[in-house]
Amino acid sequence: MMVEFVIGAIIVVLIFLIYAMVGRKRNAKEIDQLDMKKTELLHRPVNEELAKVKRLNMTGQTESLFDRWRAEWDEVVTVDIPAVDEKLFASEDQVDKFRFGAAKKTNNEIESRLVQIEKKVNSILSELEQLVGSEEKNRAEGEDMYTRQREAKKRLLAHRHTFGKAASVLEIQLDVIAGRFDKFADLTEDGDYLEARELLMEIQAEMDIMEHKMVRIPVLMTEVNHTLPAQLSEIEHGYKEMKQDGYMLDHLQIEKEVNELKEDLNRSRDLLVKTEVSETELIVKDARDSIEFFYDLLEKEVMAKHHVLKDEGETGTVIHGISEQNDDLLEQTDLVKQSYQLNGEEADVPKRLKEEIYHLEKQYEILYGRIEEEKTAYSFLHDELKDIQARMEELKKEQEGFSAFLQTLRKDEVEATKELQTLKNRLQHITRKVKQSNLPGIPDYYKELSEDARVRIHETGTNLNEKPLNMKAVREKLDAANGSVEHLANKTDELIEQVALSERMLQFGNRYRRTHPSIGPKLNEAELAFRQADYSKALELCATAIDKVDSKGLKRFDAQFKEEQP
Repeated sequence: MMVEFVIGAIIVVLIFLIYAMVGRKRNAKEIDQLDMKKTELLHRPVNEELAKVKRLNMTGQTESLFDRWRAEWDEVVTVDIPAVDEKLFASEDQVDKFRFGAAKKTNNEIESRLVQIEKKVNSILSELEQLVGSEEKNRAEGEDMYTRQREAKKRLLAHRHTFGKAASVLEIQLDVIAGRFDKFADLTEDGDYLEARELLMEIQAEMDIMEHKMVRIPVLMTEVNHTLPAQLSEIEHGYKEMKQDGYMLDHLQIEKEVNELKEDLNRSRDLLVKTEVSETELIVKDARDSIEFFYDLLEKEVMAKHHVLKDEGETGTVIHGISEQNDDLLEQTDLVKQSYQLNGEEADVPKRLKEEIYHLEKQYEILYGRIEEEKTAYSFLHDELKDIQARMEELKKEQEGFSAFLQTLRKDEVEATKELQTLKNRLQHITRKVKQSNLPGIPDYYKELSEDARVRIHETGTNLNEKPLNMKAVREKLDAANGSVEHLANKTDELIEQVALSERMLQFGNRYRRTHPSIGPKLNEAELAFRQADYSKALELCATAIDKVDSKGLKRFDAQFKEEQP
């Protein structure tokens, strides 16, 4: 009993020792990691960056920011880091005393404190970088902006005539920008680098706008003072000449539109003097689009007149020809109706076309009168002429289609006659095939199928001999006859095969009569059905009888029958 107690105590002690070793190792690792993080923060290059700031102009905003950053960094070094060291020592002491829970809590507090310190250090470094970077960028980009301003001023002086009255305004705007450079220099001198940076960004945006204006204003000056006014004058001149030549152009209202465009151009000139480029661009674009539209309208009138006068009654001549063609179509239809039946819609096609052609002739007569009067815009006349011509082409196609339909009727009759003769020949072939097969008898269903095929062929022939001939009815009868003969042909092959199969199976079954007398009655019944031409029943009775006395008999019969087939 004592030994067991000692062993148990030793095990407990061992477990405690293992727990203590693992706990100390884990916590020691955490403490080392926290200490490394503290050291890393302490060695961040804050002092080096502060030294860069000290080389700048230490006045105004720079001095204020420098003092704040240095104070914050001193607080990190003299207050925050020592506090972390104190906590690290406390955590190590707790680990030595195996107070792992307390050590874990202390480590969490250290980690939270280090996160706060890191945010503070990152903020200092970020602001330092922004200030130092702003000073460097301001110096480089400020020179570039100043150069751009001076180049713009030189370009304005060298090409002043191309800017017209806008040159004075542009000069004032460039001088304003130059004054903003003075403010930029003052901010830099006072150490307000970040504020100077914001001002420099504004100057850059203003210079971008200035340079765009100086590129576009000479171009727009040319557009609004020369190019567009010249094009408007050309349109006015062309408009007047066309009216003198007899064109009806009042519906275009070009004079009103041109006057409105002139007013817009006058307004755009005032805008250019004020260097309002964007709004002028919109006016110029609208003017260009309108002028292009006017050119298209006038050109459309010229082309329309060309097409209308070129017609010179040609369309009327074509319509008259269609009318004569329709009279011939009416005569053809009357002749065809003597030989073929046409349904109401088919028979009325020529009459309907004649009525539509009549209305088209009247429409063209009215149009031709308006052309002679010369009181309607040619574009309107041309559009109406195109509509008449389009309908004219549709009527021609309808005539051609109906004429082809009439010709097809005779073709269909010939083809139907040939197809009927082919069916008659096929029926005769089937009849000979059945006779040559020497069948013991013909089943009633087969007789009915044969009679149906003969009747349908006869009905088709009767329909073909009718006058006037109804080709639709002929086609329906012919299709029915085709189906009936095809069905008869299939059933003929089935019947001949069924007879041969049942006859051979009866012969095969008779072999079992001596060895299996019980099969006799069923075979006798099957032979009776065979003689009565009920071949399917004979097969069924015979197969049942054989299978009853020999389960493999039908398989042997099937193999033997296949070998005997040619």
